[in-house]
Amino acid sequence: MKRAFRTDPRTRSAAEIRPLNWPNDYLDIAAEDFNLKRDILLLWAKCRCDGSSFQEIIRGRPTKYGSSAKVYRLRDEAAAQIAAGINASIARGQAEQNKA
Repeated sequence: MKRAFRTDPRTRSAAEIRPLNWPNDYLDIAAEDFNLKRDILLLWAKCRCDGSSFQEIIRGRPTKYGSSAKVYRLRDEAAAQIAAGINASIARGQAEQNKA
């Protein structure tokens, strides 16, 4: 995600765009907190990219995100769900290759 934010949007390859879509692909869209998790994770990645302080940004928006502990918990949950989804996708691909 960090690399995708660093690239020029006009010249991004498919491999560089894919991480920006991971929240939509791997998080539960029907979940009540989907939008919040997605926004927090993308904000965190953008902060990592441009060197700004994620903690200062979330402290500046307490009504939008809630407490810092909640924000970090949601970020970690979202990252874990995406990692689990990617790992499951890799495992399915390997299983299909083994069948062939």
